[in-house]
Amino acid sequence: MNWQPQSGEETLARFPASFATGTAASVAGRRSFRDRRRNDIETELSGWPEGNAFAVRRLPGRIGVHVRTATSGLFAVVGGILSDLLGGSTIDPESGRGKLEDRENEVDDFPVMWADAGDIARTLPWQLDPSRRPHGYVTEVVLTTRRLLIVGSGEVLWETPAERIASASFKRFSIGRRDFQITFQDGSWARLTTNASPCTVELVGLLSGSHRRLSEAELSPAQRERLSGFASSLPADAARSVITKLPSGLVRVQFTLPGRQKGIISETQSFVMDDAGKDATPVPGDIEPSKA
Repeated sequence: MNWQPQSGEETLARFPASFATGTAASVAGRRSFRDRRRNDIETELSGWPEGNAFAVRRLPGRIGVHVRTATSGLFAVVGGILSDLLGGSTIDPESGRGKLEDRENEVDDFPVMWADAGDIARTLPWQLDPSRRPHGYVTEVVLTTRRLLIVGSGEVLWETPAERIASASFKRFSIGRRDFQITFQDGSWARLTTNASPCTVELVGLLSGSHRRLSEAELSPAQRERLSGFASSLPADAARSVITKLPSGLVRVQFTLPGRQKGIISETQSFVMDDAGKDATPVPGDIEPSKA
């Protein structure tokens, strides 16, 4: 049975998510699990299936990654090799990755769990690891007004009260800039990724408070009029609107409709408006990550 919120609980966000994966040549396709002294803890994670052993690639292995993934021919390969020789791969053979922010945890190592025994992050479910879960199995991160949950194929795998989350941050050094980090009140953290950067931006924003869900009553009169007019043009089976105040102060309205074409389960229609209810252009950080 698919998970549903409890009575009086509102779902704020629900997106596919999993443990992140390294993208620098030294750690591409790999992830590690560490305690706070950087010791490997995979064998200590109770009930976890055996996974691939983590190791940072030496220079020959890094060169192989550049050769396999380079999209711009010889110059991309040579550039990647030179970068490794100068201290680590920071050149991305794939497009869409932001700048390196944390060499220790993004090039020299790639921990996706940082936790001592008894820490919250160490209780996260093994199904978040794409290399361990069955093919086709999907995990989702769900944020409600009360809890943060991990749901796997509709079943609750893990949850924690919202107040146990200390912070959330966007991690730019990732393909498609989709990675994010959740830090818990005990200081442990996990690095996760979603399937699209707007999902990451919204989830991090809701966790950190830069994005906020609104009710219709909180809209200005002009915004309520715009919403009413737009909703009247939609089919009767359209889902209730999701209204979000963006960091810039603009308001985004989203409606989910049943898919009208074969193979499409649902589709989304949305618009962004200013306080006067007029169309507005979101700024970087509202929906898409900034280019920095």
